[in-house]
Amino acid sequence: MYEKTTTRQEDTVSRGVAVLGAGLALVVGFFLGFTLHGMLTSSPTPVVENAANQANAPANTTMSDGMAERIQAVERKVQLEPANADAWTELGNLYYDSKQPKKAIAAYGRSLTLKPGNPNVLTDQGVMYRQLGDFDRALDCFNKAIAINPAHIIAQFNKSVVLEHDKHDKAGALAALRDLAARNPNAILPGGTTVAQAIQELSAR
Repeated sequence: MYEKTTTRQEDTVSRGVAVLGAGLALVVGFFLGFTLHGMLTSSPTPVVENAANQANAPANTTMSDGMAERIQAVERKVQLEPANADAWTELGNLYYDSKQPKKAIAAYGRSLTLKPGNPNVLTDQGVMYRQLGDFDRALDCFNKAIAINPAHIIAQFNKSVVLEHDKHDKAGALAALRDLAARNPNAILPGGTTVAQAIQELSAR
């Protein structure tokens, strides 16, 4: 599972948190969460083109009427305000929450183009890449977020999870957690586990 970041809570965790071990799950995108996700189906921007290639039938069949309406509202907003980075982030978040990773990635990319360097947006974009199985791009997003904010709990945690579970790099996963512990020794990971406990548990596996 993953937890999500939020532009409203820059100093906390991101939307998704990668599962560290048997009991944890990457949940970026739900812990803090961006607000709205959606992409314009009629917009000529690259984001819309990428969204058109998204195989999103499963998400559409389960999407609530309320979510669909929110997406449409923010789609209209970015159509009217294409330079509004926060609106694109909202779109990315709605796509995140409605399980449309390709659209979310595109919307987050648009937001980062307009307003570079947001570690929360980068972290949530990384979670979406991970859902698509693009682990290297996921790690790239997490690393960029960490370069901006080395004590970013979720970016560091998600990095450790992808390294351990997807890249089978236990040493790299431990290094990520230890780096977080060195910068933020009191860090509490999703589920209430301390970073010290996570290091101990991973070391024992």
